[in-house]
Amino acid sequence: MSVSLSPAKMYGHWTHCDPRVCEFQHGTTMIYIENSEEYPMGRSLEDAQKTIDVVFEEVDYALAYASAISSGQHQDFWKAANRISLRQRPLIVYSVRYPLIGDFPVYEISWNPHFEVEYGLAYSDDWVEEVVRVEVPDSNDFIKVRRRAPYQYEYVP
Repeated sequence: MSVSLSPAKMYGHWTHCDPRVCEFQHGTTMIYIENSEEYPMGRSLEDAQKTIDVVFEEVDYALAYASAISSGQHQDFWKAANRISLRQRPLIVYSVRYPLIGDFPVYEISWNPHFEVEYGLAYSDDWVEEVVRVEVPDSNDFIKVRRRAPYQYEYVP
């Protein structure tokens, strides 16, 4: 499904801040497009429209990239999560932001607030069958991932 970034589909336009921000929503994901007097709204929306569909097509890849980053920060969670087949995504894209400076959109990713605890069976290192419990960490940290090119990402600290 194509994402329209026309002013008629805009949820809001924040003009009281610098840079100004156009707000859209696609499914559960917010889209923020920054603009200014030097880089006006029409031009910002036009530029973002060129890549927004591809950005949403690559969500799974951005989430995989963020999972690799998160695995270093939340080792216990990912160790348990990788032992069983999960039915839900532990991470979700909350928003896609098109910054004023730079041509590349940024995925803003965090823990899925609707993730329900999952259980599964796995073998221990001693080949003993055991129950594995997977619950997302009680953490509000966000991982920002910039899309540099098709299927190429970088961490934004």
